[in-house]
Amino acid sequence: MSDRTTATGAVPPHDLAVVGTGVVGALTAYYAVRRDPGLRVLLLTHDARGTGATRLSAGFDTPTGHSAAQRVLAARSTALFAGLAAELPDVQRAPVDAYWLVGRDNRAALDASMADGGRTSAVDPDRREMLAGTFPGLTHGDDEVLLASAPMTAGRPQWLTDQLLDRVLSRPGSTLLEGFRVTAMRRAGSRIELVAADGSRVTADKAAVAPGPWALAGPVAEAARDRGARVKKVVAFHIMSPPPPGAPALVFEDADAFLLPHHPGGHWIFSITSPDWDRGPDEPLVIDARDRSLARKLLARHVPGFLPYLLGGRVFSDCFTPGHVPVVGTADDDAVVMAIGGSGSGYRLAPAMAEDTLDLLYGRTR
Repeated sequence: MSDRTTATGAVPPHDLAVVGTGVVGALTAYYAVRRDPGLRVLLLTHDARGTGATRLSAGFDTPTGHSAAQRVLAARSTALFAGLAAELPDVQRAPVDAYWLVGRDNRAALDASMADGGRTSAVDPDRREMLAGTFPGLTHGDDEVLLASAPMTAGRPQWLTDQLLDRVLSRPGSTLLEGFRVTAMRRAGSRIELVAADGSRVTADKAAVAPGPWALAGPVAEAARDRGARVKKVVAFHIMSPPPPGAPALVFEDADAFLLPHHPGGHWIFSITSPDWDRGPDEPLVIDARDRSLARKLLARHVPGFLPYLLGGRVFSDCFTPGHVPVVGTADDDAVVMAIGGSGSGYRLAPAMAEDTLDLLYGRTR
């Protein structure tokens, strides 16, 4: 097992530095050592590993995209997740039946968004009765329709990230530095020097930067802003009512929200779209009255029986990019590649983002 220290000490130069140990960074490191088992990887994180959006992600993977670029990434990530399932003993991904509430006029757009070419179907009376029992008071307007699709996937991003990092760190020469907040990167001869907030320095031949919501507060901040990146608050409430076995997910497509059963916690996750932009991860983030009002209005309109159980939740921030398409590109130096802009979908797009990062770093074309 390689050294796991929070102090830099005499850390030798590495072949690849990965800044950020969320799911994108972990997959980048994992794919790197899978391609080259002898590669020496240096993992750097400003806090404990896996801190940030990955730790709080709901892990709901809907292989959809509202643009061709999103659909390509989603389809590739789905295939890459299948590959991970064959390599790891248990990637903690399980199918979950999915139902969609969408405006009648938007059904065609929903079908077109399916990355696998699938289509939605009408909900028959038996399934509608099941849904009414699962989502108390389920209702919708005459201009909306309830649809079924192929099952989606629910995963455990933090668990997967830990497994990937453990495998990277089991390789001789790989190192994890926690509490190493990279504030600057610069060319130092043939290598990239990474400088921490306390002045500590480490070097590597190449660097991959996967900062998640810290994209605008670190070494690639200027490059990220040039590409239109912003950060915003992400809110997921808890519905403190136990989901029944085999409970499906319900997606409110037009509201960009969903209800997902979370059996380990014994509750539902109710993700909504917060209107709070430019709220970085280092700011105090709380679920406020405006968030609660949005959640209550949506529940009152469609699942009023869940209103008494809307209690608590999780709040964090994420980096969003134009069109919600991640940006994988060089940052001032061809030996430095950033992977930013999960846009609330970082987990489900992470495999493709990681693969693209390595392809760009090592000159491979797809």
